[in-house]
Amino acid sequence: MPIPHHRFVYVLFDGFSNLVLASALEPLRAAAGLPNGPDISWDICTIDGSPATSSSDLVITPKAALNAINDPTRIDYLVVISGYDMRHHLSSRTRARLQNAAQHARTVIGVDTAAWLLAACNMLAGKSATIHWQELDQFREQFPDVSVLTDRFVEDGKMITSGGAATVMEMMLHLLAREFGPSVAFDVSNLFVYDARHQTLGTNDMPARGADRLHGPGADHVRRAVSEMIAHIEAPIALKAIATRAGCSLRSLDRAFQDNLQMAPGKYYQMLRLGRARDLARSTDMKLADIALQTGFKSHAALSRAYAQAFGTTLRAMRSKRRTVPTTGASQPNL
Repeated sequence: MPIPHHRFVYVLFDGFSNLVLASALEPLRAAAGLPNGPDISWDICTIDGSPATSSSDLVITPKAALNAINDPTRIDYLVVISGYDMRHHLSSRTRARLQNAAQHARTVIGVDTAAWLLAACNMLAGKSATIHWQELDQFREQFPDVSVLTDRFVEDGKMITSGGAATVMEMMLHLLAREFGPSVAFDVSNLFVYDARHQTLGTNDMPARGADRLHGPGADHVRRAVSEMIAHIEAPIALKAIATRAGCSLRSLDRAFQDNLQMAPGKYYQMLRLGRARDLARSTDMKLADIALQTGFKSHAALSRAYAQAFGTTLRAMRSKRRTVPTTGASQPNL
């Protein structure tokens, strides 16, 4: 069953952090570019359609004003990003447009200092929330009807709030895992070399939420097995050998993959090879027969059958589409 389209609308305010924006947006780009990646789109907006200037003077030209985006009634995630001077953004127009957009959004996210804006719009009354650690005390004093937590990100109903860039990346991986499956989040985290084990302490040394995403039973075996798979794309090795090198039995490896990625190791291995085949077809003019050899398939026909079965299309069709229509996101590095 195909995964439905998900639409993200980002609202930028002057003083936003470039790193926070990248942490909130790049995981989507990476996920959309994965083999059989989810159907995701995003729009960059400001309240009035004017360019937004980041804290380091990078100017972003939005697609539209928030109230002028296409189909404002169809928003899966409304992501509000503010940094310095968030108190100065609280005009009546800002409140009205944020409240109107939030009514149509399935989920509303406030990152960095945007929880302040959401609270001022009465969206966090009676809810739990967090904000950038530098604003925690004043946020708590200013909005006594909000239960202020020091968690790295907080989800309460349709509202999600998060602090700085590292916590935003963690939050996005959490959302990708929930919406599209843990294997998507795992692959995206690999692309960014993101390791939640190094992000396990939040403000006041509280444990990071979601930090155990790939640290359940057998997670170390999964990581070692994936490394072996990556090293043997062109000349695949048997799963039993991979399990041995990962330090476990084949049965234990299968259980670990199912527990952590909800996918059999053989299926994951094949998706790595098919993803590499797709990247080669997209970014080079290699013959498909040569691509098959470089991704461990005995023939062009074997590769074509596997690709069509996995993705419902052919490499030839994908390559032809690439030449006529720009692809969503950039081609991914080898997983």
